[in-house]
Amino acid sequence: MTAALRTALTRFEHLDDTKPVAIFYRWTESATFRRLDMFCRGVAAAFADRIAAGCPIVLIGNSDVGGLIGVHFREEMRIEATIVSIDGIELQEFDFVDIGAMLEGSGSVPAIIKSLVFPTTDQVGRAA
Repeated sequence: MTAALRTALTRFEHLDDTKPVAIFYRWTESATFRRLDMFCRGVAAAFADRIAAGCPIVLIGNSDVGGLIGVHFREEMRIEATIVSIDGIELQEFDFVDIGAMLEGSGSVPAIIKSLVFPTTDQVGRAA
């Protein structure tokens, strides 16, 4: 696991390797085989313990490469884990995503993004 990933997982208290987490990525370059392969191999290495524990790989991206990434894990790398790879979503820190079941025929999934809102004053929630 990379130091940056460990820091992020520690910050959000997700170091337990037996529980699934989702990773959001921003894809800005072309989707060449080499780039897809390096990305997928890095994710697989970072989440090796979770994969071994039977957790799914859940990837959420901003650009239209989710299907290619899912196919790469399955066909090129022969990863047996459940792969959930969705794209076209923009997330920010502290967003939560609920992912529904795949819709038959389209291969798409419903996704609901929940954002945490923090008060701007310490008076919120205090009795008058």
